[in-house]
Amino acid sequence: MIRPSLTAQAAGIAVTPVFSHIAGYAGILAGISSILYAVAFLILKNTSLAAELLVVGSLLTAFVSTMLYMQLRQIDGAFALLALLFGVIGGLGAAIHSMTDLANAILPPATAPDQTAPNPVDPRGFLAFGLTGISILIFAWLITQGGPFPRSVGFVGLILAASLVALFLGNLLVNRPSSLAILIPGGLASLLANPAWLIWLGVLFLHGPQR
Repeated sequence: MIRPSLTAQAAGIAVTPVFSHIAGYAGILAGISSILYAVAFLILKNTSLAAELLVVGSLLTAFVSTMLYMQLRQIDGAFALLALLFGVIGGLGAAIHSMTDLANAILPPATAPDQTAPNPVDPRGFLAFGLTGISILIFAWLITQGGPFPRSVGFVGLILAASLVALFLGNLLVNRPSSLAILIPGGLASLLANPAWLIWLGVLFLHGPQR
């Protein structure tokens, strides 16, 4: 029988060390995947590789969102649950969107898809950027209110959330990959804020959060 960790028991949360370690490694790998995605998409212009990395990274963040919920629900259970739902739905939306791009790249359809048309599952990145940004905003705000994580992690999350929401708005209103309205928030999120957020949380999950 797997027993919850002492930290989890003290917080009234049933989190086993096994899941804590899985979530920790998932966060670190997702952060590295974010950097590689930025390189593949912005520098290499390799759509297939970028899609593969985004699929993997998006699925890994489900572990991070779940662990954050379990650690922060003692602060405000309703907000933590809402952040978890938004985070998981946003991650799945990003994965589905990316799998669509990857499937089209591997086996191109008979009729070339209209690249200017919004994806029916994730139009203009509403789930991948907009909903995920709101999820991170709530989690980051909860972290700044106290709990088992340094407040500085929350501030990084707030920067990431703002970047993701700005990226969604850039896609919605401009929809030109070369536009600064997309390049600036996209680069900030994928190269800096997202890796810092995920890797930092991953390390905290592995070694135990410190107040």
